[in-house]
Amino acid sequence: MTKVACMSCICALLSGCGDRISEIKDAASGINSAANSAASAVSRDVHAIRAIDINYQDTSFTVNDLFKTILRDIRWDYDPEKNELHVRGTWQPPLFSDQSWNKEMKEMLAEAGVVTVSCKIIDDKIDSSQTKVTLTYNGEILLEQNGEDALHHLYDTYLLP
Repeated sequence: MTKVACMSCICALLSGCGDRISEIKDAASGINSAANSAASAVSRDVHAIRAIDINYQDTSFTVNDLFKTILRDIRWDYDPEKNELHVRGTWQPPLFSDQSWNKEMKEMLAEAGVVTVSCKIIDDKIDSSQTKVTLTYNGEILLEQNGEDALHHLYDTYLLP
């Protein structure tokens, strides 16, 4: 009798687990679907642009290396009609380390500071004259750089040890 009662309790407990396992499978399927959709959202053009080689101060690296090193949470967009690359990511040190921000401001920027880089790609090279870098926090532009100086600042940040 005790064995039957124990078996009944175990069966009752396990029957509730079936629904939970189904929910877990559905959640995992949703995560996989979202990941596949995000991966396909990056066009083949963006992949080709990310692979472009940059040669700067006797160092060679790719566009992908550059932005993955100096930014976090990167989003890529390429407009093939305008030959424009737009990269958006979260600020992280040492980018713009020459600014006199206090520790609190740096922490806020690391959490919610957005860096947007727009540039033209001409003949598989970034056109430095048409590069624009903007740092915003809570919708307010904190810093904006344009042209060759802006692009070289990104390269120099990448090359920091």
